[in-house]
Amino acid sequence: MSKYYVVREGKKPGIYNSRDECLPNVSGFSWAKYKSFSNKEDAEIAFKESYKNYYEIKEKKDWRTGNFPFEKNSIAVDAACSWNPGEVEYQWIDLITWKTLFHKKYQLWTNNIWEFLALVHGLQYLQKNNSDQYLYSDSKHAINRVIQKKCKTKLEKAQWTERIFDAINQAEERLRQTKFSTKILKRHTSERGEIPADFGRK
Repeated sequence: MSKYYVVREGKKPGIYNSRDECLPNVSGFSWAKYKSFSNKEDAEIAFKESYKNYYEIKEKKDWRTGNFPFEKNSIAVDAACSWNPGEVEYQWIDLITWKTLFHKKYQLWTNNIWEFLALVHGLQYLQKNNSDQYLYSDSKHAINRVIQKKCKTKLEKAQWTERIFDAINQAEERLRQTKFSTKILKRHTSERGEIPADFGRK
């Protein structure tokens, strides 16, 4: 099924007939905002109407309002991928100060791998700093992989993926060799909106 993409914030806002046309206008922009629609009519209406009408959940379900209970002494982690595989990035947001603690980009990866590595990196960071903070992730897949201490990816091993698998192997070994006490919590986006570390590129 073909989709239409409305770019509200990016290199060139507008309506695009495919993901391939949309990506050059949002890829590499951490502040980019875009959304897909199943037909062109809905996309045209969305482009003309207020941005808030289509991102209402993000606008209303803000953790900082205090309306949605959570462990404030925590760090939220999330990843974003422009394609699969494609350019990716992940970041950590401190839920007390609301500051970005860490942000990293890589030219070629997959989102599931990046979610996994973001959590492992977060565990290592908190242990190194003797922190009692929790970690929040909206990826059940990544949380399970950390618990199982195995990334499990369908990405093929090849010369161009060698660096990726080196990072995965190091992360898995770190999980096997280190006993982490940090509690990882699941962020339920359907109930509370996007995780604060989200890049807003849906």
